[in-house]
Amino acid sequence: MSAIIAFLLRTIGVGGCAFLALYVYDWGLPGASRIPYLSSIPIIGDLTTGRAHSYAADQVKIATAAQKAQCEARLEKTVSSFQYEALAAQLAEERRRRAIADSLAASSEKRADEAMKAKAKAETDLESRIAADADPEGGRWTEEDGRWNEKR
Repeated sequence: MSAIIAFLLRTIGVGGCAFLALYVYDWGLPGASRIPYLSSIPIIGDLTTGRAHSYAADQVKIATAAQKAQCEARLEKTVSSFQYEALAAQLAEERRRRAIADSLAASSEKRADEAMKAKAKAETDLESRIAADADPEGGRWTEEDGRWNEKR
């Protein structure tokens, strides 16, 4: 390595070596950025990739992080709106079922009232038939009673 540096000093001089050093520091070694994991080594990575490429890579990371944060915020908003829509649909379904249950309860109450009225009417009809069928001496035999009695 020292032989290469001595050759460069003799060939292009101190000014040329300083220019090359600054050029490598600023732009890096050509093709060295393609070597995997070389840029992740602290000092060697800075020399091989160069300041310009490191700055560009840092800016890309910053922009990517900002875009990722915006995307996640939009996704969170989308998820929350989806959850809101799902809950609204569930509420609408529960209200629909509640309305059906209320109408069924009202119709069952109406049928129960009609059944109670029919029962009361049947009981009054039975009581009136029993009262019409009774003598002071007891019950009175009808033709139906006679036919039933013959079948025994």
